[in-house]
Amino acid sequence: MQIMPEIPMQISELISVCCLKDIEAWQITSSFMVRNIAAKEYRVIVPDEEIEEFVKKSPPQFKVIGESRYTKQFKDQLLELLPQDKKSQFGWYLQQFIKLLAVKDNQDNEIILIWDADTAPINKLEFIDHKGKLIYYKGTENHTPYFETIQRLTGLKKIVPFSFIAQCFPVNVSWLNELCKEIEDKFQMPWVEAVLNQIHFSVPNSFSEYETLGTFISHRHADQVTYSDRPWWRLGNSLLNHVAFLNPNKAAELSKQYDFISFEKWERAKPYFIKVSIPYFFKIYLPSLFNKMPNKHV
Repeated sequence: MQIMPEIPMQISELISVCCLKDIEAWQITSSFMVRNIAAKEYRVIVPDEEIEEFVKKSPPQFKVIGESRYTKQFKDQLLELLPQDKKSQFGWYLQQFIKLLAVKDNQDNEIILIWDADTAPINKLEFIDHKGKLIYYKGTENHTPYFETIQRLTGLKKIVPFSFIAQCFPVNVSWLNELCKEIEDKFQMPWVEAVLNQIHFSVPNSFSEYETLGTFISHRHADQVTYSDRPWWRLGNSLLNHVAFLNPNKAAELSKQYDFISFEKWERAKPYFIKVSIPYFFKIYLPSLFNKMPNKHV
């Protein structure tokens, strides 16, 4: 009789990937992460030259790791494969592979939570239910090139009526290792190289780590996962005008509607120089003064 490995009932590690241009949002979202998501460890992966700044501006619970630990094995190949008119997507692809390699940098039976750095959890969140099943939030994207790449890699089709792109993704390390082994057995080469070779880089945004893992898990481990219909909100900048306005009081108010809110770079509210930039300056650089100001914007 096969003995199944014991499933941990707590997230072993929360992993985020970030960079300096997003550090203002990170200072706010990361504080909500450690407050509302229980994990044994927290790790943020950043460009090597930005480690010192992230150590200063991250919660003490976070380990700050340089990205070269993961990127040295594929960075040059990725850059070479990208057509000249798609070089701007280099960082977008890079961070996805960093996340996958960081997950693999753990023990086989551990559960890792990939959490988008621009997203603030405003409710206490659980990602493992009482039966040990992993809990996945639902998204609404349906980008065809993602699934074309997945089918070339694995032969698997999308079988769930929603997207796994929902700002966060819990995964048992053994599941990712299983997927990588299948890819290596199929293509007879290291999995990173195989994935890069199957992405059609001439087509914008042709790979998703969340959809790839989600599709694999929905086929191979459907009995070990469950899905949440709890609401979350992607357009945080339109909702609040800027992440700077997400203070604990505002988060408590919004938590009645949403579990987490994302503040993505591509989505910006209407002109906010007067409404955001000035109070944000006071909040970040003159916190004592900001705390004395009347709270007119939240």
